[in-house]
Amino acid sequence: MRNVVRSVKVGFIRRGSIPTERNDYETSSDLELQSQHQATNNQRFEKRISQSARYQAEVHEEKPPLKFGTTKAVRLHHVEEPNNGHQPHSNMSNSTMPSSFSQQKNYNTTAVEHSDVGKSSLNEIATTSKWSTRKKVLVGSMVGVSIAAVITVTIVLSILLTKSTGSTSTTTAAVTVSSVVVSAYWTFDTTVVDSYGVYNGELVNGTLYTSASATNMPYVGVGQALDLTATPFNSFMVSSPFFDLSDTSFTIEAWIYIKASSSDRGIFGQCSCSTCAYQCLYLIIRNNRLYIDFTSNHLSGSTILYNSTWYHIAFVYNYGTQQQILYVNGVVDAIKSNAQPYQGQNGSITIGSSTVSSTQIYFSGYIDNLLLTTEAKSSTGILSDASLMAYYAFDSSNPTGDSGPNGIAGAATNTLSVSGKVNEAYRFTGSSYFHAYGFYQIPYGVIMGKPFSIALWISPSSSGSSAIVQMIASSMSSFSCESLLGIYSANALAGQIFVRSISGGGAYITGPFITQKTWTHVSVTYGVGNGYTLYVNGVCFGATGSIGESQSGTFANLYIGGGVGCFQSSITNYYQGLIDEVYIYNRELSQSDVTQLANP
Repeated sequence: MRNVVRSVKVGFIRRGSIPTERNDYETSSDLELQSQHQATNNQRFEKRISQSARYQAEVHEEKPPLKFGTTKAVRLHHVEEPNNGHQPHSNMSNSTMPSSFSQQKNYNTTAVEHSDVGKSSLNEIATTSKWSTRKKVLVGSMVGVSIAAVITVTIVLSILLTKSTGSTSTTTAAVTVSSVVVSAYWTFDTTVVDSYGVYNGELVNGTLYTSASATNMPYVGVGQALDLTATPFNSFMVSSPFFDLSDTSFTIEAWIYIKASSSDRGIFGQCSCSTCAYQCLYLIIRNNRLYIDFTSNHLSGSTILYNSTWYHIAFVYNYGTQQQILYVNGVVDAIKSNAQPYQGQNGSITIGSSTVSSTQIYFSGYIDNLLLTTEAKSSTGILSDASLMAYYAFDSSNPTGDSGPNGIAGAATNTLSVSGKVNEAYRFTGSSYFHAYGFYQIPYGVIMGKPFSIALWISPSSSGSSAIVQMIASSMSSFSCESLLGIYSANALAGQIFVRSISGGGAYITGPFITQKTWTHVSVTYGVGNGYTLYVNGVCFGATGSIGESQSGTFANLYIGGGVGCFQSSITNYYQGLIDEVYIYNRELSQSDVTQLANP
């Protein structure tokens, strides 16, 4: 290609000096021999050549140089996060450039130099007037051929260079599109196995689980938790494979219960160098608050954590926004911007212990259901994980399964799967019910005075008095049983939605009358200040005001469809009709929350 351009330059030089002033044109003997008609044609042709040359020069000036991305294989543990600010890892973008990249860079430089030559020569053509039309056409053709050659060779070489390197030809753009979220989830239900089957761990120094027969531990219901003591240095460890959290977004979630507090208590850790900046990660309790550090890059929470209380905790690092965020019970507890990413390149995961300034510190209490994922989970997702106790969709694929985060599966008796409000629903025929066990925070549960909410869709086929939602202590005694929500019919009033609590003197709320075989959304919420509040189709129908709540000190049973003869209840018969989309929360839902559930 260089030879082609060089021949063009020689062609220009061979013509001798090129006049640039109009006076030279007027005194030329060649021009005097031409007719006025021929002169006019020449001028028109010169104008066309000048415009064409200027246009091609502008194309060369504006055309951006070709760019080639760095080739890199995607690693399962280094991912980018879709739609939440996740970026490719720095060790991908800083990897060694392939040899073809430097060759292409040199070629691009040469091509620009040649285009400058073409641009200068073409400008000379436009201002030269002594040549004949035939000579100008010849030179213009040669210049056009040379420009076309430059463009053609550039395109061909760029294609060849892009396709080189065989199987490693994936460019940076391809890496950006491909993304994999890596997760591990440890239930600690008497097992060290990761639920995804990859990051299996081991118990350290005789670590135990909570008792399988306990009726009040752990918070998340059926199953066990790690039972940790600071002495003899109990913990849980995952040594292999390495879970890579460097230069990426990630989230840590867990349930914790503190037995004894001290200056520092280790919850989670991964440390490749305890004294190196950004290479030692630890999530701990310090001064009775959550505390996260990448070593020299820390964030302290604001919520005081008390002993003998279950908390849902979470930490999110967003690589794209460079933010550290701490959550307690689904609510943002502290946030820090301009936080540099964690850089640890190796190190075991420890749960129940953390390395802090080369010292190992330990937890005292219970840790359960710990999730680790290379994704910056949203605040909505964190709140759902912290507050959604169970969600029963009653879909035919898994009709009795819990689609919430805690896996509190139930069992159904004499129900039928039918088309529902959302996908499928259960039909209750007058002798049917659904039952699930393991609820910590509802009436006749482990504790009292804590908020909760229940929301569901109903389509009754009968307006007779019946129970829709009942809560019963694990002892299954009629004296520790409450029919909270149902349909009440008496005194010629048939089919009124009814909320009743035997606590607080038997407070109750009456709602609208039902329409048979019509889907109606019902929500009941509880908070210490408001007491019980009833919403129907998203509309508030009243509240009881502040009232107490019954407890049994054990996990509660939840019955949907009634049938249990609760003491002092006026709605205990079986419900008849359809029920779908049952949600149970450990918080008092707001009006906006209820509105959203009522409009799926």
